[in-house]
Amino acid sequence: METTPRTLIRQGDPTAFAELFDAHARSVYNHAYRLTGDWSVAEDVVSLTFLEAWRLRTRLDADGGSPRPWLLGIATNTVRNTRR
Repeated sequence: METTPRTLIRQGDPTAFAELFDAHARSVYNHAYRLTGDWSVAEDVVSLTFLEAWRLRTRLDADGGSPRPWLLGIATNTVRNTRR
């Protein structure tokens, strides 16, 4: 069985997760900025999103395309939670 980046992320591999961050942090930041209109809050949302993604990494589908929609969903929920 081939070990995919998703499998490594799900297993908690820090290098694979760092690559996930490097590949998608800018998209998450842009999404958070569009939702909040505040660059400082958007930076906080990026941090919280990836912290939550690490916590929820076993919920990432083992198969599939880009994890970007999963991360943007987490970011959207993070923004909602920070507004409470």
